[in-house]
Amino acid sequence: MSFYPQSTDHVPSDLIVDFDFFEVPADVSDPVDIWHGLVRRGAPPIFYTPRNGGHWVFLRYSDIAEAYRNHEIFSTHKAQIPPLEPYPVLQPNGVDPPQHDVFRKILAPMFTPLAVRRMTEGLQHRAEGLISGFASKGGCDFVKDYAAKFPTGTFLELFGLPEARLPEFLRISDTFFRSTDPDVRAANLLEIFEVLEELFREKERNPGNDIASTVVQSRDADGNPFPWEDIINCGFLLFVAGLDTVTNTMAYVWRYLATSPDARQKFRDRLDDPSAFLLAIEELMRINAVSSIYRRVTHDCEFKGVQFRRNDRVVLPNTVANRDPSIFRDPQTIDLDRKVNNHVTFGLGPHRCIGSHLAKREIMISLQEWLRHIPEFELDPDQDADSIFGGPVMGFTSLKLRW
Repeated sequence: MSFYPQSTDHVPSDLIVDFDFFEVPADVSDPVDIWHGLVRRGAPPIFYTPRNGGHWVFLRYSDIAEAYRNHEIFSTHKAQIPPLEPYPVLQPNGVDPPQHDVFRKILAPMFTPLAVRRMTEGLQHRAEGLISGFASKGGCDFVKDYAAKFPTGTFLELFGLPEARLPEFLRISDTFFRSTDPDVRAANLLEIFEVLEELFREKERNPGNDIASTVVQSRDADGNPFPWEDIINCGFLLFVAGLDTVTNTMAYVWRYLATSPDARQKFRDRLDDPSAFLLAIEELMRINAVSSIYRRVTHDCEFKGVQFRRNDRVVLPNTVANRDPSIFRDPQTIDLDRKVNNHVTFGLGPHRCIGSHLAKREIMISLQEWLRHIPEFELDPDQDADSIFGGPVMGFTSLKLRW
């Protein structure tokens, strides 16, 4: 069965906008303006772009939220942009309810708030080790020296892999998230599969106390092992889901704090108040949503007065939803005491990010340890001009800080 989009003769000309979310306009210094520039220019709340294989874009919080929740129309299965076949059916996010419940139930106990709290000591040790390596140097490239290494190192530990493989995994994930070249992307997928095949076969022979071992030893309702392809695809999801998003969220958070002395002081004042600290982090997660999520239309239908055709792709930009003035009071203002904060940074509905508690804990511990070592810091005026990138996860390849 083909999951490629069909013709576009159902798309009215007034809903077509020439827009490429991978492309950074020359005058943009912040990747979020790739999206918010659309809103300022008055783009239709639902529009179609012929770029990257052709896809729809939703710009209203209410439409984005409904697309997250309504898997009967907006499926996660085979939703890649640009379309790429063959593409792995990620478990559990690449299938819809009820099939996705199988692997989600396996993974969920490992990412509960209690399970994540038990990781605190290890996360603190990793953060302290990285930060102490450059704290006395008066500056660093935050992305290269910390934000890329910390979540990837955490992934390696959770999967029972040695820290020595960090450069390899950084390279692989960078290609996965950045490249739009079909040949490069296909080769990258093969490499990821080879790595996961080796990992899970080793855990099958020598299981340990880690996520990979738990997944490979899990059994279905009849006591049988799960299909090997599903096990590998579950590993694939965990590989791509928790690395780049955390790295780039961190880059945005530290970029803001480097230019906001009052905000740094607020966080320093809350170092011994985890609840207030986390409340402030939630606001930074809202304003700094770095991911745009894909969906595929399951059948010809009408949604909000717009005609959709089976296999049409849809992009849901979280950064736009999180600044919708119909939902958030003063949405462009960063309010570290914001009490009502229904952001969609981790999605909504059945596919809401299972690792959200871990992501927030990684950022909280990183910031706590950073402020203990480096309470004051600022942006280095010598930034790399070409460090900005767009795509499904946007951010910076470099962020130079000094203190």
